[in-house]
Amino acid sequence: MNSASLSVSTAGSDTSYPPAIQVGTLTLSRFYDIGDEIDLEQVQDCLAAPSARRYPPARVRQSESLDIAQPPVGVDLGTMAIELAQVALEGNLRASIYDLGAVVLVLEMPLPSPTEWLTVARFFSAIQMLPEALEQRFLTVLEELETVIRPAVVKPARSPIVEDYSMLLVERLAGDCSIAALSEHPLVQAALLGEERPLSRGATNLITAMSYFPDDLAMLSWNGALVIEADPLAATTAGDLIEFANVELLFMRTYDNELDAQLPQMYRRISAPQRRFNFPIVKPYNQLLRDVLRLVADVTEVTERVDNAFKVTDDVYWNRLYSALLNVLRVHVWRRGVEHRLELLRETYSILHNEADAERAAALEWAIVLLIIFEIILIVFEFVVALGGH
Repeated sequence: MNSASLSVSTAGSDTSYPPAIQVGTLTLSRFYDIGDEIDLEQVQDCLAAPSARRYPPARVRQSESLDIAQPPVGVDLGTMAIELAQVALEGNLRASIYDLGAVVLVLEMPLPSPTEWLTVARFFSAIQMLPEALEQRFLTVLEELETVIRPAVVKPARSPIVEDYSMLLVERLAGDCSIAALSEHPLVQAALLGEERPLSRGATNLITAMSYFPDDLAMLSWNGALVIEADPLAATTAGDLIEFANVELLFMRTYDNELDAQLPQMYRRISAPQRRFNFPIVKPYNQLLRDVLRLVADVTEVTERVDNAFKVTDDVYWNRLYSALLNVLRVHVWRRGVEHRLELLRETYSILHNEADAERAAALEWAIVLLIIFEIILIVFEFVVALGGH
């Protein structure tokens, strides 16, 4: 890290108002699930553009601890001008395409110099509820990209779940300030949550702050992050971690939503065979058992792929940052919901399997009884015929 390039002092006293942002970038990310899987090699052929590239995690600090199974394909999509909180901004739009089926649209907008923290608060507030026209512009870009890469998408189907997250990268402030004091400054904390008034002491617990060196800072919240970092590689790595954590959140929420929709249908199908007689008697369970087992297998496979797609090994700063992101985004809560529903499905499969076995045993017993009756009737018939012959 080149700490000399960051005009921030770590020894000064706190002031009544934090220094404005002299050089900074506001990044707005939208996360979409467009299919079961995406062939990244085929994506590059579909795009057929020099801007389409695979990129591994940046090598910085202990970045050998970052392990990504399939680096996403990144493609530049040109520039986009927007108005946010009555401020005209223009930035570069790019997309990250993940083999798991996710597409991330990222708009990186340099901030005007200087930018006050009150303006930052308005930016974060406006981002939480984007204007419908801006939402539609992102969807239009997504649809155009989907059309191009559709041959590479396995079972294309866009999920109704959409995630969004923002990151404010500060490279230089307009004045000297203690980083520790800045992380605890009420106006900075409020700005990150999109509020113009200072937060209560309890509300500040919604923000997680950490740093590696005395002159860098990462402040994480549920809707956005503030990263003060002069080293471009370290800033890129922090941005990658934020993106990966939100991709994981997207999939956990998507499959939680799908299981919520599937379970009631499954239970209705389970109760239906019990209300009517079918021949053969075990046939209603066969397809149901296969469907339950397929659903469990599909969701389990995807969650395992999500777990293996990106890992932070070793107990280093990036590991702590990524863990903090997952905690702030409540990824573990959604994961527990998915795992609970999977457990319900497994129990349902076990119950259905036992009932099917019981039905088969009952059917077999009835078959044996019928065979015995048939043999008795046959013996009686032969006896009657024999008597008739005499």
